[in-house]
Amino acid sequence: MRKIAKKSWKPADGMQLEENALEIATTSGNHLVVAGPGAGKTELLAQKASFLLQTNTCAFPHRILAISFKRDAAFNLKERVRLRCGEELSRRFDSLTFDSFAKQILDRFKQALPDKYKINGDYEIILADQSVLDYYYTEDLHYFNTTGREKILIIHNAELPHRITNKREEIRDRVWNSMLHSSPSRLSFKMIMQLAGLIVASNPKIKKYLQQTYQFVFLDEFQDTTGLQYDLFKTCFLGSNSYFTAVGDDKQRIMLWAGAKNNIFEDFIADTKGTRVPLNMNFRCAPRLVSLLNHLTQHLLHKNDFATPSSKWKPDEGECSVLIFESPEAEMQSIFLDIKKWIETDGVDPRDICILVKQQLNNYAGNLIEYFNQNGIKARDENKFQDLLTQEVCLYIINTLYNIFSKKKENEARKNIFNFLSNLHTELEDNQLLLLDTKLSKFISKWKQEYSKKEANQDEIINLIAYIVEFADKDRIRSCSPQYRNKALLNQHIKEVGDLLVSYLSTTKDIILALDMLMGKDTIPVMTIHKSKGLEYHTVIFIGLEDGAFWSFDAQPDEDKCAFFVALSRAKERIVFTFSQKRQGKFGLQQQSYKKIQILFQELNKSGIVSFESRVKSNNNS
Repeated sequence: MRKIAKKSWKPADGMQLEENALEIATTSGNHLVVAGPGAGKTELLAQKASFLLQTNTCAFPHRILAISFKRDAAFNLKERVRLRCGEELSRRFDSLTFDSFAKQILDRFKQALPDKYKINGDYEIILADQSVLDYYYTEDLHYFNTTGREKILIIHNAELPHRITNKREEIRDRVWNSMLHSSPSRLSFKMIMQLAGLIVASNPKIKKYLQQTYQFVFLDEFQDTTGLQYDLFKTCFLGSNSYFTAVGDDKQRIMLWAGAKNNIFEDFIADTKGTRVPLNMNFRCAPRLVSLLNHLTQHLLHKNDFATPSSKWKPDEGECSVLIFESPEAEMQSIFLDIKKWIETDGVDPRDICILVKQQLNNYAGNLIEYFNQNGIKARDENKFQDLLTQEVCLYIINTLYNIFSKKKENEARKNIFNFLSNLHTELEDNQLLLLDTKLSKFISKWKQEYSKKEANQDEIINLIAYIVEFADKDRIRSCSPQYRNKALLNQHIKEVGDLLVSYLSTTKDIILALDMLMGKDTIPVMTIHKSKGLEYHTVIFIGLEDGAFWSFDAQPDEDKCAFFVALSRAKERIVFTFSQKRQGKFGLQQQSYKKIQILFQELNKSGIVSFESRVKSNNNS
């Protein structure tokens, strides 16, 4: 691809960047970009990547590494870069989570581990802390019973190589040895991160390789970075000639409970000698919602980084309300009628309406999901699908099935299939890619013809998925995707797609409808605040603005205020909070209050923007 002169470069796709964002996108150096919701932080990184690649500022064969906190954020950023600067250049852009970056280092260089920390070939990833704690229970029951759960985990995840100066460190050493030398080895993601850091720290050639490979490193959602993750970043890159761009918003710091480093911004500035740069525009939210966010920024979060709404909005656009109900049933029925009107009368896409809860999704929205589906509005727990539908191999399978079974042209799906395959074949020249495209067309035509006059049954769908994966070449998928070097993980994702499709097919009797259900077409997503980070919707409904949902408010008021701020800031045009006088608990319906979170109600009221509406039926009408 022809190089663009730096002075001639313009933001891709006609995107408008505010002055500070354009400066960051087109200059090198170390920067901490601090920006509120809707400021276009992800878009800034995508445009910066486009500038670096299109102008060859990131000179071939150097690459750009982007590390995100969440898998869907990493996927979204990668897709944006592909759209902004094309397939060829975007192949030099690696977008990963911290977990997948650490896993890539371990999988590639595990033979470089010191003998004491060697692992047995393939390994099993354990996701639950309890699985780690079970080893301590087995190893030393007295220690397990007399030491707090959190303390054990802190000791377990201490920096490698471990010191052994006391009894608890001896126990920790035996547990690590047991986990490392199981068949297969059993590792948590935190252990993988520690092992990756040890590989880099103890092997200067590997460290040099990483630093020479990645001339630019992006850190997304930086406010949520844990101490362990930041240590890995420093071990790999600090002191190198690489340039760092971190973006984040301390008003959205909601992962302290998961180990997010509280002073991460200050540490980054000190460690990299970087410059702190603010972004002030809010491109997402309507002006009245921006005014509300600014009010909460000042009076709830006690900060002064205010946002300016985009000129695309009319000044009076945006609405926020608090609705009060006597019971979850009344809440559910009333919200259903509101959403029905928004969809049928106002034309809002169901996929652009999101229902949020703080936690315990099934308790707060389980009955609501069931009621909606029984009465003609599709809704689902999006938490279960979010990770799966950002897996490229899963999307490849789904898009191929759409092309085989759909009676209409699926051009976008066809394009995505070929992009996936061509990324597996980076060695091919243009004429060879044309042959690959022809081969793909023949493959799709073959199966299209096979099922042109008959319906595919459940067993045939499972077999067809296997053929689709084999067409791409399973070994090639594994070699090109660091996370899939663990064969079990690839097989698990393929199986999950197949199982879900078979389940939906048994209900719909139509493969296209089953695929639509899997993708969530015309379906309202229901999720927790933590899963909503980085997403945006026309309308957001937050269920349960109550003490019961914010039960930890007294212990962590700052983090819970940020969670409230994040929920509000997902909405582009409308945000609705609900309060129910009663809520289902362990022992039936229990009375609710808002004494603990009274400040949230007070500041919503003081803003002058929020309407409060009681939908509690009077005794005369009941």
